[in-house]
Amino acid sequence: MKRIFYNIQKIFPLTEDAFDALMNSARITHFQKNEFFLTEGEVCTSIGFIESGSMRLFYNSPDREACNDFFFENSVVGSFASFLSETPSIVNIVAIENCEVIQFSKQHIEQLTEQHPTLKQLSDFIVQEHFIRTEKREEALLKFSPELRFKNLLEEHPKIFKRIPLHYVASYLNITPETLSRYRARFLV
Repeated sequence: MKRIFYNIQKIFPLTEDAFDALMNSARITHFQKNEFFLTEGEVCTSIGFIESGSMRLFYNSPDREACNDFFFENSVVGSFASFLSETPSIVNIVAIENCEVIQFSKQHIEQLTEQHPTLKQLSDFIVQEHFIRTEKREEALLKFSPELRFKNLLEEHPKIFKRIPLHYVASYLNITPETLSRYRARFLV
């Protein structure tokens, strides 16, 4: 059984019928490094769970890419704004490493949540967690110094520094690669 299904079953115990419906709706997709899950301007028509690998979400601006999030194993990936509103995405999501993603189309999610109350609870939980995460990210960028953002990231997600190219980490922290190097030298001794 795929890790994500095991974790879902652990957190939200499903009836056999709901579990089978979930499994039958899943589509396993493989993304190669640098392959896009979603491109700015496309409508996000599916939400995925990362089984293996990592991805990043970024915005294009005239002078640079602005990295806003990373996704690892067990993460939910997609543009919720585009998915829920059925409008073109303003973000890009691309594989940093080769990835295996378990995807669910909007149509399947709507059917699953309509027919299975536990899957509706799971869906609500995922959306809630996404909004909490987004608000915390915004708070960090608006309230905390770059050094504190670095320390918090190091403490909460140390694997980022092992798996993600440092120029993406610098972009995520909204600092220069040189500043990131200084912080790493000071705090990763």
